Amino acid sequence: MKFVIYIIVTVLFAGQFTVSAKNKERLEHLIVAGMNIGATSPGNIPPEVRKVTAWYPYSSFQLGYNIVYNMNDRWAAGSGITMDNKGMGVINEVKHLYTEVRLEADGNYLIGYFSGKNKTDVKMAYITIPFFLRYRLGKQWRLLSGMYASYAHSTSFSGSVWDGYLRTPDPTGLEISIVNREDATFDFGNDMRNFDFGLSIGGEYRINSRFKVSGIFSRGLTSVLKRDLKFVPFNMYNMYMMFGIAYLL
Repeated sequence: MKFVIYIIVTVLFAGQFTVSAKNKERLEHLIVAGMNIGATSPGNIPPEVRKVTAWYPYSSFQLGYNIVYNMNDRWAAGSGITMDNKGMGVINEVKHLYTEVRLEADGNYLIGYFSGKNKTDVKMAYITIPFFLRYRLGKQWRLLSGMYASYAHSTSFSGSVWDGYLRTPDPTGLEISIVNREDATFDFGNDMRNFDFGLSIGGEYRINSRFKVSGIFSRGLTSVLKRDLKFVPFNMYNMYMMFGIAYLL
């Protein structure tokens, strides 16, 4: 992974040097920083999820470098590399959710259909390469649209279930009560993909000759969970809004 990052950075800076030697005034070099706020969730609410009772964000910062080439007075193209953190927590009520939980009392695992309350915490740390086009609307406003590719070097997908029951081996099978939040937990962090790819759209506002602020929505096209994971019976995608600031070097 270190070798891949080294190659990416080398290519970016080599391209920067080549272009700047020919047309330096068309290039912008930017330090970017911001916060990601959003959710890792199914595209549509699955039938197993009956009610969402709480959602809360985690500290999800973004920090990186972008290089932008102004092709003409209106259009520009850019790329870069960022450290990109995303995360959130959710509490919901589910019915007949097929899953696997660990009983904290004896360490045994149960597989079956849970009905009750569920708490899920998701945290991901990515190295992200964005690719985007920028269109100038006026002196200060710009529109942005593009795509991104991310490599996850750290992932976490864990939580607990309580105030309900689990039936095994099917929805009409043996009923096992799970009362307290600490009684049964799950951890599927090792079942998350290390790659995410998606689309982005947003805008930016130029405050002055050095600073600008932006808001960019990104939507993952690949599920964060591996296909062979059976205990979360639906795909989950990253959908986050990044609020950031950039400094023109």
